Amino acid sequence: MPRRNNTLKFTPFRASNCDSKRKYNTEKEAKQTAEYQMLITQNLILSVYKCDLCQKWHLTSVKN
Repeated sequence: MPRRNNTLKFTPFRASNCDSKRKYNTEKEAKQTAEYQMLITQNLILSVYKCDLCQKWHLTSVKN
């Protein structure tokens, strides 16, 4: 009986995983948007980060 091949299949990293996210050209613009969103939505905590893929700024609800 032949052995089963249980090796992991390689799935290449998709560089487009930030395509669906809003992009901000500057950190200031991203922070202003985050502050506005937190004002209009109770209990929302946002922070900003610079994306390594697109070199733009994104918002996240996870604190860095």
